[in-house]
Amino acid sequence: MQYQSDYILRVIDQMGAVLREASARLRGGDESAETFALIEGAIELVVDMDAKLFLRLSPQAMLSFIELSDLDDRVVGKLAETLELEADVLDSEGSIVEARVRREQSKVLMSTIGPMHAN
Repeated sequence: MQYQSDYILRVIDQMGAVLREASARLRGGDESAETFALIEGAIELVVDMDAKLFLRLSPQAMLSFIELSDLDDRVVGKLAETLELEADVLDSEGSIVEARVRREQSKVLMSTIGPMHAN
């Protein structure tokens, strides 16, 4: 049990570091391709599939995938935060429809966190 807890904390820490780097690149006006690569790397820390494929899932399919994966709520929260960051990057380059999809995916994932869905 301790090993699993340590693993979860390590994943959360790694995702946090990647998200901080991606956020700094976005604020610094760096090329969005590099920021997208960082975001995809953060996603792949959590999901057992290619990030590009995961991002193509509908919000409902993404929800089903996450529920079947039985991820810790803290990890799901970081994943939702990652999707929000990608939405910000998409907004910054004018991809408003894609940004809206990422926000909807994030919202659906966040709906799984809480007392009713405790892991």
